[in-house]
Amino acid sequence: MTDSFEVSERRSVPPAEAFSLLGNELRVTILLELGDAKEGSQPRPLPFEELRRRCDVTDSGRFNYHLQELLEVFVTEEEDGYGLLYPGVILYQAIKADSFTDRTTVEPFPVDSSCEACDATLEATYRNSMLVVRCPDCGALYFKYHLPPGAIRSNDPDAVLWAASVYARRDLMTVANDVCPTCASVMYHDVVPEDEKSSDLEHAMPGPAVVHHCSYCKNFFSTDLPEILVYHPTVLPFVAAHGPDQLTDLLWSVSACDPADITVDQQDPLRVTVPFVLDGVRLDVRVDRSLTVLETERH
Repeated sequence: MTDSFEVSERRSVPPAEAFSLLGNELRVTILLELGDAKEGSQPRPLPFEELRRRCDVTDSGRFNYHLQELLEVFVTEEEDGYGLLYPGVILYQAIKADSFTDRTTVEPFPVDSSCEACDATLEATYRNSMLVVRCPDCGALYFKYHLPPGAIRSNDPDAVLWAASVYARRDLMTVANDVCPTCASVMYHDVVPEDEKSSDLEHAMPGPAVVHHCSYCKNFFSTDLPEILVYHPTVLPFVAAHGPDQLTDLLWSVSACDPADITVDQQDPLRVTVPFVLDGVRLDVRVDRSLTVLETERH
């Protein structure tokens, strides 16, 4: 394995310039037509005239001007015609998914799970592309994560909750492996003990939380410590062998660790032991502040 690689070219388009290209209805139409063009399930380049006809533009000069403005930013010219560059694909998918335009709100609806603290039936709400599962009586937070509006189109509460859980699990797996789910850069972690938590760190269970952040795209969110450790490469095989339901059931309905059993072994440097008990087997996982697993012990 090589220690590094050589970047042949590194360039970028100023954000203001890139987004200014989208302030025109015809250019958005070009992106959508290129994204819709398929041969079977594969993208198909569109020749100039076919693309112009699909965009319903008679003025060839005007059409060519707007097409050229998109080149090398969102669109590429190939031998067989025009297609989308990766940024164009991401933009196309975001438009089709209504990520920029949807403002759906779903009023509280019941979740088939009970609050561990007061036994009330949990409720879910959807607002500003965020699905929240909370106890309506005591206010305990069980789940809060962004969910694309496409998940709401089914109008099926069970399908929405399942999509939210799967969507979050995908990102937990990615983050636990130190990869940012937004930009694929390096994800960093900061374990925060209970007595250091700020008021903006909302969590269902007591005990340490983990703040995850990407220094490149500034992605930033937090999880409970056991919640993210379940997907750590050191812990995941144990969970899969002794508690596979922890990886398949709805996130807010499972727990591999009693938060009361988490111990802060020392403060400086921080050392925290998390005991996972599944199928009668216990795995103690000791981590430092950066979420590095220092040691494990099986009982």
